[in-house]
Amino acid sequence: MKIGPRPGGQAPPRRHNCYFFPTKIIISLGAPRSHMAKNTFLIRTSVTCSHTGAAYAQTEIDLGSYTNLGSSKPEVLRIHSAHVYFQNSDGRLPDMGGDKAGIINWQLTTTSESGLIQITEDSFLMGGQAGVRNGDSATNPPTDGFTETFMPQDLVAGLTVAVPSLFLGGNIGAEFTQDGNIGLVLECTTESMSKANAVALAISQQ
Repeated sequence: MKIGPRPGGQAPPRRHNCYFFPTKIIISLGAPRSHMAKNTFLIRTSVTCSHTGAAYAQTEIDLGSYTNLGSSKPEVLRIHSAHVYFQNSDGRLPDMGGDKAGIINWQLTTTSESGLIQITEDSFLMGGQAGVRNGDSATNPPTDGFTETFMPQDLVAGLTVAVPSLFLGGNIGAEFTQDGNIGLVLECTTESMSKANAVALAISQQ
């Protein structure tokens, strides 16, 4: 039977074809691991910053147990993450004078420094700075502030280090009434690298 226009000149309703496709769900488990991930270890250090005069203080971290460019099979240090604590000798946050504002600065570098350096320097690995304030009229730890950091965990694969030593340094403002210990904990692994690449990396970090 031929279907013509509907009364009033309207076209007949269109038919919609439905198609059903078979669906296959594939779950990929990936290739089996040939070995477990390498265990990480911690390197801990601290530097004590005087609250009088805001002098720069520094301590050296000997990496002789982890980096060895003199070997025929050199190893380098990979820093996956870093964590910083600011404490007084009792383990608490240092006090500031009443209604005072001050600074906390720290950096980890591949060369010894006499003061803070720019983040763009080749020897700068990581660091942070903070402007803090004790808004109380009495002497207390700071409760307000601004901080910014550059850390290994901010990068895709952390930081690779081939130098024999690192240097943790920093300073704090004279508004603090106590010296401050800047403590640093690094989560690391070691890995092999060709001698040419390891030497080139060490040179580039100084």
